[in-house]
Amino acid sequence: MTAPVPDSFRHDALLYAGLDDFVDRTATFVRAGLEADEAVAVAVIEPRAGALRKALAGDAEHVTWIDMERVGRNPARIIPAWRQWTSDQGTRAFRGIGEPIWAGRSEAELVECRHHESLLNLAFDGVPWQLLCPYDVTSLAPSVIDAVRHSHPRVLDAGTEHRHAHPGPDHYAATLSGPPLPGAPEHAEHLAFAAGELARVRAFVRGRLGEAPRAYVGHVLLVVTEIAGNSIVHGGGHGEVSLWDEGTTLVCEIRDAGRVDDPLAGRHIPHPDVEGGRGLWIANQLCDLVQIRSTGSGTTVRLRLNSDR
Repeated sequence: MTAPVPDSFRHDALLYAGLDDFVDRTATFVRAGLEADEAVAVAVIEPRAGALRKALAGDAEHVTWIDMERVGRNPARIIPAWRQWTSDQGTRAFRGIGEPIWAGRSEAELVECRHHESLLNLAFDGVPWQLLCPYDVTSLAPSVIDAVRHSHPRVLDAGTEHRHAHPGPDHYAATLSGPPLPGAPEHAEHLAFAAGELARVRAFVRGRLGEAPRAYVGHVLLVVTEIAGNSIVHGGGHGEVSLWDEGTTLVCEIRDAGRVDDPLAGRHIPHPDVEGGRGLWIANQLCDLVQIRSTGSGTTVRLRLNSDR
């Protein structure tokens, strides 16, 4: 049985009310894909993943299950995960369900999730597949639900379909310019650096980590070296690093005079034959959250790494 394949990327938001409504409506979407012999992937968190598996029964074996709580902890990792899965399907039609926002996300994470939802339209422009993004109206703030219409050309709400303008270049560029990041706290420590001083940057950061686990220390130093190195090569040859703690999370912010023009920077899967261009990619793979703000006055990259993860 063959169903019509969309001629372009179809990015829909599904507004649902509670677990039972989620299962009923997403199971219908999954089964429609399986009946049409499409590849189907589901990237949601528990308890929704388990409830949908149970409802699908034997059909669940034919679905690719992606642990969204792991992959989507840093929202910038989600687009590469979808790119990898979609590229693996060859000529077969495919569809997916992706839930990047759930109750309990921090405000910083919500901002980056909204950027992610907008950038999906850029990353998959011209790629013919369907992605359904569920939003629970019973647990998410009204402001979160309202923002859905800015990134999804079609919103499905209790059987009603609402269409909205498709995001454009200005919308994508805005993901780099705002909203502004909150300022560093008064207790933050700062270090200016220039070319030839990466060892000094590493020593400054290492001194803040104390007796942290060895693997964690290695990740922090690798990421800071990569981003500070970007400042030296692309940001005018110098920059400033700031450090502070938020509970068990180390926040490292690196500022320079450079400019990032690609809204998808850090989301492109590196090609093994191409040198360079891996700094932001590495940061996204190792950090719990990466926030990039870039304007004509310079670039700020804020990294969050939780020592408990």
